[in-house]
Amino acid sequence: MFIKRLAMLALAGLMPLAAAAQQDVEVKFWFKENPNSISGCIQADSSFTRVHTFKIVSGQVELKSAGGIDVKMKPIRPNVYEGRYDLGRMNLIYTADLGATPPTLVAQTQDGGCKWNAVKA
Repeated sequence: MFIKRLAMLALAGLMPLAAAAQQDVEVKFWFKENPNSISGCIQADSSFTRVHTFKIVSGQVELKSAGGIDVKMKPIRPNVYEGRYDLGRMNLIYTADLGATPPTLVAQTQDGGCKWNAVKA
């Protein structure tokens, strides 16, 4: 009987976490240049100087900007999402970490030579 009650209490404790994962989320980010990026990355800076909006709506995760960036993202760890986008000859990997304080968003090329970090707007 004790084990059954303990299991029910544990399940009841997890229910708020499951409900929170199903809630819609919207976070706005501003990118800034990373001084450690190679100099050729500066050409792409104009694509990042606009607000980027990260959204979870009905379980679908996406990142959009007014500059035309539209990335579907998938969870890779709890509260961490990743998506890929081709910007000309640059293949970018976007990673959003909503569990970080404050939440973070990073865009980088596959080789890591170009990297931009965003701050929550």
